Amino acid sequence: MSRCRVEKRIWQHPTRNSDYTCLYYELEVSDAPERGRELRDGRWFSGPLSSIVWSAVDEQFKCRVPDEVPLASPEEEYSHDFLVENALQEGWQICPLPHLEVIH
Repeated sequence: MSRCRVEKRIWQHPTRNSDYTCLYYELEVSDAPERGRELRDGRWFSGPLSSIVWSAVDEQFKCRVPDEVPLASPEEEYSHDFLVENALQEGWQICPLPHLEVIH
């Protein structure tokens, strides 16, 4: 079994020149992940993997899936908040803020 951490970003604005929310999902897989394929954990699906890197330090695969952007059309509206809330209900978690080292 190999540990995997899958990450994606949900942008505040469709142009991707704004803030975003980073989300992650961690799971164990029996086979090494492959670019373009999906990972599955019960009813959770990653979406197609866009990049995969083995982290020897963390002893896990670090995977990315395509980012999501808000969409507004006359028929539907998928805001940043809606997309984040939907992802959280699917099992994704919000990435913790990076630890900043304080230098005195």
